[in-house]
Amino acid sequence: MSIFTKPLSQLEAADLQELLADRAIENVRLEFKSQAPDKDETLKKLSSFANTFGGLMVVGAKANSADGRIQDLPGVDPVDGYKQKVIDWCFGGCSPPLTVEVSEPISVSSSAGKVCYAIHVPESDLAPHFLNGRKGAWIRTDEFSSRFEAHLANESELRHLLDRRKLVRENRARILQRARQRFDSYVAKTHTDRSGNRVKFGSALEFSIVPRFPARSICQQERLSHHIQQSWINWRQILFPDPGSPILSQHESAIVLNAMKDKSIFEVNVWGMVYYAVRIDEDHNGTHGIHVGQFVGNVLLFIRHANKMLEMMGYSGPILIETTLASIRDVPWLTSANGRWLVSKAGSELDDEVAFSIDTSVEELHEGPDTVAMEVLRYALFSVGSPSSVETQDKLAQLVRWGYEYNFWFR
Repeated sequence: MSIFTKPLSQLEAADLQELLADRAIENVRLEFKSQAPDKDETLKKLSSFANTFGGLMVVGAKANSADGRIQDLPGVDPVDGYKQKVIDWCFGGCSPPLTVEVSEPISVSSSAGKVCYAIHVPESDLAPHFLNGRKGAWIRTDEFSSRFEAHLANESELRHLLDRRKLVRENRARILQRARQRFDSYVAKTHTDRSGNRVKFGSALEFSIVPRFPARSICQQERLSHHIQQSWINWRQILFPDPGSPILSQHESAIVLNAMKDKSIFEVNVWGMVYYAVRIDEDHNGTHGIHVGQFVGNVLLFIRHANKMLEMMGYSGPILIETTLASIRDVPWLTSANGRWLVSKAGSELDDEVAFSIDTSVEELHEGPDTVAMEVLRYALFSVGSPSSVETQDKLAQLVRWGYEYNFWFR
């Protein structure tokens, strides 16, 4: 649904009508309110989102009281200063304060003068959020109800909430570090001289997408290989991952060595993490360096493939994109001039490794993979001394076009 992927500032009546067309049901990340709730009710609902998985409250939407399915968009009377009022409530009424985003009033065509508001709360790294005035901490789950409703956390839930973030962050770091160690083992086995001494691998791109809070496994180990075999994508007139490369089973993971024919690895694990690593510097007709079109094409490929894998595993929600460029100091970046020869430009002069993270969601990955790719490219190319190549949206769009050309994709 576009309401989860669009910035709130761009929401229109058509996006709300989509909820009606899809017969959307209130869930752990979505709630409907036919009237604008008061301060206490607003904070209860929004803090429960922040303490659980984040979510969206639509004010002016009527839901069936039995199952929470949306019935109508009657709207509410416009409230003067409603946006600032909710932000002030969330800042002063919770400890720690809540970060929220409130839309402008959205006109409802079926009701003259009526409007709707959308309020978004991300899953919080600072949970649990308590309501001031000894009003407790609220969470958005209830095993005794067929609907997801906010209720006060009990002692065990509070302890779980306090410990959960720390444990989940540690798990996310653990599975990513394990993938990197496996890539390092792969490099050690494939890049040695006749005496068994390790030789330089070259510049590498490591690209992983992982649920922001991997609290539980989302796929059985034995299903991972099957998902890989159903995930092939046409790329440069071949398939990725390479169907000719065997699929290895390792603890909690399935791995394809030489996923891009050579010098590459792909891993997927039961927590929903997908990990790609590939050498990116090559000799191009006598000119050595990192080809920008090839680099962009790899990023586009990994994003498209990751989206397909996450969809097959049934995961939706917030994700973290972790990108690392390694062994890049003094390695030039190459661009094509008129499609006939390469122009070499100095790369990173001081940093030999660059690592950065981007917060996004599976919904954004699905709705706008190229937009997500542009964000990755903005960080990456700025970090290697090429800020001018990513300073405008047109230049980012040009980079994506080069990536499409490299991948032999046609729009």
